[in-house]
Order: sequence, then C-alpha cells, then structure tokens
Amino acid sequence: MYELPVCRHIKTNGLQCRAVALTDAPFCYFHTRLHARQINYRPNEATRPYFNIGRDLELCAIEDRESVQFALSVVINALAANRIDPKRAATLLYGLQLASSNAARLNIAPDTPDVVRSVESTPDGLDLAELGSVIEIYDRYEKAD
Repeated sequence: MYELPVCRHIKTNGLQCRAVALTDAPFCYFHTRLHARQINYRPNEATRPYFNIGRDLELCAIEDRESVQFALSVVINALAANRIDPKRAATLLYGLQLASSNAARLNIAPDTPDVVRSVESTPDGLDLAELGSVIEIYDRYEKAD
C-alpha cells in the first residue's frame, strides 16, 4: 500500500474532491483545468479591476446540484434587487436549467464525516481544503486490510 495526495478542491456542498492530485499540484486533473478556466471569472483587483462587488454577479463553478442551486439563488436575488437585466437573467436561468437537468444524476447527499472543516485561502481568493489529505492505493495484487 502507498498513499497519494488528494485534490484540495472544495465543492459547493462542503465535500472535498477525493480524486488523486496531480504531481506537485493541489488539484486533480479535472479541477486543475476547471480553476485555470475559472481564474478569468474570479473577481479580484488584478484580474478584473472593473468588477463591482454588489453590482456584478459572481457565479461559482457549476459542478453539482448544490452549485446549481447556489447559482439560481444568486441570479434570482440579483433579479429581485434589480441588479441584472431581465433578458440576461432569463438566459442565465435557462443555462442553469440545463445544468440542473445534467446534474440531477451526478452525486448523492454528502456524508457528514467527509465535509471539509478547515479551509486555507489562496492570495487570489480561492478556498482549498487543508493540506495533507491522502488516499490509500493498494497494489492490485495486494489485499486491503
């Protein structure tokens, strides 16, 4: 048996991704690519100086049912507060409807012991699960205890 570090990405539902992290990286292949794409949409002074907190919308990565629900809440609240054009809101809500139908079969309810309990923030505002989580890998010829 040997241990490999796991991805430090925290999903919207509070669960840590349990995939094996890339060598010398905090994330698995999927989340490395996801965060590389999302960096352009994560507001901070360096990447988006024009972003107005309280006016512009910031949606999380749409990766599970909980993130769809969270994004729906953001769009609906922005629409109710007259902070977003109704036509733009309708387009976003349609996209979230598609995401919701795709996510309906993705995951089960979180197992409480697996929920992330401590978070480390990066300089660009990204939350990571605590360093040191590992997954045990057994050689296919070796029996698990």
